[in-house]
Order: sequence, then C-alpha cells, then structure tokens
Amino acid sequence: MKNKFKILNSLIVFSISIFFFSACSTDDVSSQKTENLSLSRSLPPPTPGELRGLYDITFNNGSEANLLFEYYNYVSYGSPTLFDKTTISGFRTSYTNVSGNVYVFTCSDSGVNYNFRFTYDSDSAKMNGTYGTGSSYTNLGTFQGKKHITGNSGFEFLKGYWLGTYSGSYDYLMVFEEDGKVTVGTGATYYSSVIGKGFYQINGGAVSGYYVYPGGSKYSFIGQFNYLSKTITGTWGVGTNNNNGGSFSLGTMNFY
Repeated sequence: MKNKFKILNSLIVFSISIFFFSACSTDDVSSQKTENLSLSRSLPPPTPGELRGLYDITFNNGSEANLLFEYYNYVSYGSPTLFDKTTISGFRTSYTNVSGNVYVFTCSDSGVNYNFRFTYDSDSAKMNGTYGTGSSYTNLGTFQGKKHITGNSGFEFLKGYWLGTYSGSYDYLMVFEEDGKVTVGTGATYYSSVIGKGFYQINGGAVSGYYVYPGGSKYSFIGQFNYLSKTITGTWGVGTNNNNGGSFSLGTMNFY
C-alpha cells in the first residue's frame, strides 16, 4: 500500500502513548529475552469472523493505510504500513464495540480529534465506515477495508499478523507488510511490545530477514513455511547470524 494518508496535511496521531521497555544488548544472545518477562502466551486462537487481524484501508480521497486489530480491543495504525509509523508516539490505541457489529475509535493530531465509526461484516471480513473531525463522525468522508487472509504461497501466504513463541516459551509476533517491511515484538500483543523494525525476503517456501530494536540491537531470522498448517518455524540469532539464538514458531492470525 502505498500512498500517504493526507488528512489536513498531517498523518493521524492516535491519542494514546506507546509503552516502551528497555532495549536489548547487542552482544548477548539471550538478551532478546529481556524484551519479554511475562511468558504470557495465553491469548486464545482467532475464531472465524472475529475482528482481529491486519486490514488494508482505503479512504474516499484515495489514500491508504494499514490497521492492526488485536485482542484486548487494541488497534495500531500505519501509513502506508505499520512499519512506517510504529515508533511514533500515539499510533497505538483502543477501539470500542458500541453495538452489534459497530465499532468506533477516536484519534488526535495537534489537538484536533478525528472520529472513526465502522461496521464490520464478519462473513466477508470487510469494514465500511465514516470519519470526521470535532464531534462529527461523517464530515471528512468514508473509508473501507478488508482483512488480509492468508494465501497459498509467497507473499500472499506471508503477509499479515503472526503470533507464536521463540526459544520455547517467550512471546513472539511478526507483522509482514508490503515492500519487504517487517515489524517484530516480544509481547503478547503488538500494542504492548517494544517493536523492532527490519526487512525480509522470500526464497521459495522460506523467509529470511533481520530487525533492529529502538536501542540498536539487531537480530536475524530464517523460517520455513508450512502451507497446510499455516505456520512458520525457524531460527533466530544475534546480528547477522540467524541461528545462534534459538528457535521460533509462528501461527497465522489472518483468516475468516
């Protein structure tokens, strides 16, 4: 995706601050574990039709963005991808289910509120809504979106929101987006994680890449696709080494 989100010459800044944790050491193979002390791999698996997942959003003015909906009513925004905005304070917030399949969230930018209301169709995994400023939910226009559903090969398989563990029990998540961009967290949710940013490449039925945490710690990874089980398993390491740290396993959160 991949235009700029041009509302009032400014990107929408969500109205809640990112929670930051201490960065990893670049020298210690075990240091990635300091990003996750809770061992909280307790989130239930996705169920058919639920809101959770990565969405491609298009606004009536033609601009585009990505939205990631998570458990605990968390939502993260990025334009053109989560990768591009994830380290900026305020781009992660919460949404409210006001009734039935109607949801709302409010964002702010330089003291101006932007209100979003949408209806989610669980049968098609699509949303349609309106957005506005001030007290209005409609005076800026409309938007529509669709959850990315895991495909059968290549990028269409890899794209989206993946959850699992590394080194046996530590929470691990990855969001693979367009243009080889990947964001990585070691918490139960993207919202609550310190996010590393990096790049990946697909080689047949495998993905490899690296990511760097805000403190400068760099990690590399390589994983194999299992199209039948919709999982990725592989190894990670420190710096440019992709196997001296341990193993990981991820499952897709991208389906109806």
